[in-house]
This record gives sequence, C-alpha cells and structure tokens, in this order.
Amino acid sequence: MSLARNLISKLNKGIPEVERPKRVPTLKEKLAWTGLVLIIYYFLTQVPIYGAPRGGLDYLAQIRVIFAGAQGSIVELGIGPIVTAGIVLQLLVGSKILKLDLTDPEDKRFFQESQRVAAIFFILFEVSAYTLGGRFGNLTQEQAAIVIAQLSLGCFLLMMLDDLVSKWGIGSGISLFILAGVAQEALWATFSPKIEATTGRYVGAIPALFTEGVSAIYRGSLPGLVGLISTFVVFLAVIWAYEVRVNISIAHSIYGGLRTKYPIRLLYVSNVPIIFASALLGDVDILAKIAWSRLGSETEGWAKYLVDFLGRYEADPISGSVSPVRGLAYYITTPHGPEVIVQDPLRAIFYVMILVGSCVAFAKIWVMTAGMDPRTVSEQLVKQGIVVPGRRANPKVIAKTIEKYIEAVTYLGGIMVGLLAAVANFTGAFGTGSGILLAVTIIAGLYERLAHERTLEMYPRLKRFIG
Repeated sequence: MSLARNLISKLNKGIPEVERPKRVPTLKEKLAWTGLVLIIYYFLTQVPIYGAPRGGLDYLAQIRVIFAGAQGSIVELGIGPIVTAGIVLQLLVGSKILKLDLTDPEDKRFFQESQRVAAIFFILFEVSAYTLGGRFGNLTQEQAAIVIAQLSLGCFLLMMLDDLVSKWGIGSGISLFILAGVAQEALWATFSPKIEATTGRYVGAIPALFTEGVSAIYRGSLPGLVGLISTFVVFLAVIWAYEVRVNISIAHSIYGGLRTKYPIRLLYVSNVPIIFASALLGDVDILAKIAWSRLGSETEGWAKYLVDFLGRYEADPISGSVSPVRGLAYYITTPHGPEVIVQDPLRAIFYVMILVGSCVAFAKIWVMTAGMDPRTVSEQLVKQGIVVPGRRANPKVIAKTIEKYIEAVTYLGGIMVGLLAAVANFTGAFGTGSGILLAVTIIAGLYERLAHERTLEMYPRLKRFIG
C-alpha cells in the first residue's frame, strides 16, 4: 500500500494545481472569481474543435445537461470524465476494495490525490475512446491525435476551473457548470424565437403559445406547455423536499446544557446520487454507442452478441441524434413523452427501477465515504461538546440514537430524487428532470453559502465558534 501511495503522490505532484490563497478572500472577491470562471466556461463552449468535421452523430445528446458539455466544442465531454473518476473511487472505497478511513487526514489526502490522478486517466481514456470510437467519423492518425489533444485540454481546463472555484470562489466549479447548462437549456426551451426548419414551428414554448394556441400544450419532441408546467412543479417539489428536516434534540455541554435542535434534511445527500447515477448510465450509453458505431454491422460472433447486449440505435439524419431501439441502452435511456410510455410501459418501469436503484445505492455509498455516516457524525458532535439529553456523551451512544434517522433519510432521499427525475423526464420538463433537481439543490446550496459568508463578514468573531 505504501508503494501505491508513493506512486500516486508522485503522479499528483506532476499535475498542475491552483494555489490556495494566502489569505481568506472577501465575499466580493469570491463572487468575482466565480463570475470570471463562469465567463471562461461559456467561452470554452464556443471554441470549436480544429480538424474535426462538424455535425455527425451526437453521442451525448441524452446526458449533455448533466455533463455540462457543448457539442462541437473542446469541452464536448464536459465534466463526464471527472465525475466518472469520482464514481469509481467512491465505489472502490464504499465496497472496501480500497480500504481507507476518510476521517484520518493521511487517508483523506491520499483519496484526494487519487481523485486527481484518476481524473487525468479517465480524461485521456474517455477522450481517446470517444474519438477513436467513431464520433467524428474515420479520422487519420494525425487528425485523431489533434482532436484527442483538444478534447483532453478542454476537460483538463474544466478540472482546473473547478479547482479555482473551490479555492477562490463559492461552491464548486462542477456545480456551477451544471447550473449554467441547465439554465441555458431551460431558458432556450421556454423563450427561443428560433423556427425549426423541418416543421416551421417555433422552438420556444412561449412563442409557440402565441402562434399555435391550444396546439402548444403538447408538441411531441418540441417544448410545450406540459413541459413548462412540469418544470415548475418539479422545481417546487424539490424546494419543498430540500426544506423538510428531522430535528433531533441535542444539548451543548460546554454552555451549561443549553438545549437546541440538530436538523437532518430529507435530502441528506443532496444532489450527489442523481449526479453519479446519471453519469454512470451516461457512460454505459456512450460505451454502447461506440460499440454500435464500430461493430454494429457485424452479423455473427462475439461482436454481434456484444452490440445486441449493449444496444442498437437508429440515427436521425437531420438532427444527428441517435435513439436506442434494443439492448441495455434502450432501458437506461429516458422514454420522453406519454406516447412513448404508452407504446412500451415495460421500458418505463425498468427505467424507473434502474434510476431509483442507482440513486439509492450511490446515496448509501456517499454517506459512508463522505463522513456523513452515524459514527463519524457522532464523533464530530462529541468533539464540539454536543450530547443527546439523557444519554452519555459517548460517540457510540449518540451514533445509535441518530442512526435510524440518517438511514431513513439516506434511503428516502435516494428514492425521492430518482422518482422526481424520472417523472420529470417522462413529462418533458425543460432541462431534464435530473437537471432541474441539480439546479435547485445547487441554487439552494449557493444561497446558504452566500448567507454564511455574508454573516461571517458582518460578525468576524463568529469564526471562532463555527470555524
């Protein structure tokens, strides 16, 4: 294990890193850095890939909002490889294959270094597989090398921007990019004045309402009022769920037994399960598309069975998007619209089961690996002089008291985000159901962080009490 730690440490030192500020930035400085990163991100989404043909099959059409990428740009893969690296490490730690105690500073540092090294590996691996898998057609070796270099640079720049936000700004860059992508797609679907060439209809739901009247309620693949209403309903449902808390009575032994409440949110694991679940299903979908693109014409042997298992697709020559028609990809891809669900209700049921099951699994894994499990939380409370009234000030005693609450909100939270995302996707919510869930929780988290930073600036002495 020491050999692996030394190797990871040496590799990590070779990866550029944003230097931490020598003093704590002010709130205005943090906002300025966050805004600058957002501007740079939007600029990168407009930088085209040199040497790659435009158009072609869009492998990431179904999950582009989650990956925060832009088709045809150097950040086409977005944060996909970075999130995938996090998923793999979380699974390794959660399954005890990689035995780490993340409450130990040395193990935590090794885990963070491993994430950075794994992110670089997955950037190079996924970009190479994506390019050589046929996304840009048949390229020469020189063209493929140039495209791989550009896409790798784009993913690496997003990784560095995420590091910059986490150290100099507010929140995380990954959350910021996801929020920017969801907001852009939702606003475009609502107000877009663009007229679709094939149908002559407005793309935006609001312009369509004024020109089409009742026909704008549901418009198939185009944004309609049903999708707009669904967006607002899911938005409000997530806000409600985010504010639901279970309050546990606690007492501060340091302050003479002062009693108060320790809140545990219903969405205890926030948006992490849906990010990981969407990224995992998206990676499987990309793998299936690459296999179909390269081996889909095979009529016998292992290649045929592999493609049949992963999935076969039909391509839309106009939009460049592809839709699965069989295989695993068919059941993990969202069936958009009521007519699709009616045609194959079994597919919708399987999709809900897979998505909800993935969310619950990742919720449990995240609680175990992020220091949110009952044992770790109880140890933190005891260190702060917090006890449960009528119980001994012992971490095991407190852990037993809060365990049932944390277990309940972990599973319920995973089930709820999975169901909300699935239902919103079925009704055609703008920005996808997963995107709306992420956007609401990210906005709520940013608001709380801003309020926290503002309070500390107004009352500096509070830092001694809350850190």
